[in-house]
This record gives sequence, structure tokens and C-alpha cells, in this order.
Amino acid sequence: MFAAIKADLVFSLRHPRVRYSIVGFVLAMLLVLIVGVFFWWPVMHHVNRLKVEMDNRRREIASAEHNARLAQASGHAAQQMAMIEKKLDTSVTQAALVQNIATLARRNKVTIISEAYEEGREKDGYAPLVHELMVQAGYPELRGFISGVQQLPTLTIVQEAILTRSSNSSAIKAQLNIITYRRAAGH
Repeated sequence: MFAAIKADLVFSLRHPRVRYSIVGFVLAMLLVLIVGVFFWWPVMHHVNRLKVEMDNRRREIASAEHNARLAQASGHAAQQMAMIEKKLDTSVTQAALVQNIATLARRNKVTIISEAYEEGREKDGYAPLVHELMVQAGYPELRGFISGVQQLPTLTIVQEAILTRSSNSSAIKAQLNIITYRRAAGH
């Protein structure tokens, strides 16, 4: 069987068109090989090199943006720390603090129903002053009062807030535990 196929191929090679087709095929393959070696191969390497450069540039840009955001956050944190340090260094008496809270309540149209103040124990160089307030107002006024506590000249935070609706009106009663931190004497 292989001998018959071989004989048919040898017979076909005698025909001039078959020989020209084979020569044309070999020349076409040689042309494809030349184009591949001298054009496609360098272009492929150049494209791959450009992709690597683009990836590196993207990483550099992302890193620069990240560093800029970190620098901005660090600057903001430094400002906040300076403000906190300033608030901690503010020398305030209990009477002045009561007056500041009363002024804040009047400004936000909040009624103070009851109030109690207690000196906390000194810990880590800070002396807390604990305020327990029962206040009554509408929700927007109460919200303004609670957010205004942070604007006081001392480091004062609302530790706990329990809100209940008043039974006789649309006003809201709030029981607030507020802490003011101060540097202890000698620190």
C-alpha cells in the first residue's frame, strides 16, 4: 500500500504544475518564516516590553496616589492631635464646664431637666469629669446639642445616650453620660 502511494507521488511530481506548486509552497513558507523572524518576533518582544513598562508605570502612579493620601491623612491626624492636646491642656473648673453645657443647651433650645457631676479617678495622667444629664427637646435640637458637645473648648465626649419619647408631647427625653477629660495636675 505504501509502495502504491509512493509510486503515485513520484508520478505526480513529473507534472510541471505540481512541481511549480511545490516550489511556490516552499517559497511561501520561506516568506512566512522570514516575516516571522524579521518582523513579528521583534514586534512581539516590543509589545511585551511596553506592557511591562505600562504595568510598572501604573504601579508607580498607584503608589504615588497612595502616598499622597497617606500624607494627607497624616497631616489631618497631626492637626486633630494638636487640637486634642490643646483641649486637654485647657484648664477648666467644674463650674465653667457646667456653664459651657448650659450655654450649649440654651443655644440649641434644649431643656436640662436634671444634672449630676462627679469627679472620676485619675488614670494615666488624666482626670475625667463625668456628667449625667437628663435633657428634653425635639430630635433636631437634641441632635444639635449632642454634636455640639464636641465643639466645647474641652475634650468632652458623649459616652452614652439613651433616648426615649416623652409621653405627653413629641419631645424626646435623653439621658446622657458625658465625660470631660483633663490633664491631671503635675502631668
